[in-house]
Amino acid sequence: MKKIFQFIILLIFSVNILPGNAQSAFTFEASQLYTSFKYADSQGTQLNNEYSGVFNTSYRIGFLYTTNFGLLLHPGIGMRNCGADMVYDDMNYSWQLRYADVKMGIGYIYKINKIHPYFMASGYYSYLLQGSQILNNEHFNITESELIKNNDYGVIFAPGVKFDLTDNFSTYLELNYLMGLNNLEIDESQEASNIAYGITLGLSFSLTKD
Repeated sequence: MKKIFQFIILLIFSVNILPGNAQSAFTFEASQLYTSFKYADSQGTQLNNEYSGVFNTSYRIGFLYTTNFGLLLHPGIGMRNCGADMVYDDMNYSWQLRYADVKMGIGYIYKINKIHPYFMASGYYSYLLQGSQILNNEHFNITESELIKNNDYGVIFAPGVKFDLTDNFSTYLELNYLMGLNNLEIDESQEASNIAYGITLGLSFSLTKD
């Protein structure tokens, strides 16, 4: 959790050095995610195709800062659910993980009347709050047994479109690709990381005038 607080301090510092003419807005967003794992065993064999993705959700609040020349800065904090299913040797496996995460997004927006396409790239850091593994009908608490690492970090790429509905209220739609960069396995001879594809719907409430 210490790293999360350090990241939040970094976000606050970044906000304070923005140009004075930047527009600021409060944001709330919800995402529908299709999540899975990238996995390689101790022999280096990729077993990604053995996993089937599952649908999950995430929620985030944040602030969106937009400069007059189109630079975007979007820090946020939220909750993210992820996991995957697998059938191996006639055994049914299922994982469900819940993370608290923070992210810092930077991007560029092109303003066209009230419709604005943009692209955002974000770095994220997550801390595992709750995790479970189901093996057939048996449930295992991942967080208590420490079967995987608690920390996750990676990048999110998100092209999107922002729609101005009024002078102070906008909505936006994004396509997301999340790529975890941290090996979640305790056994370093194996490698596992989160991946997700998703769609995000967001609401933006302007705090400053154009």
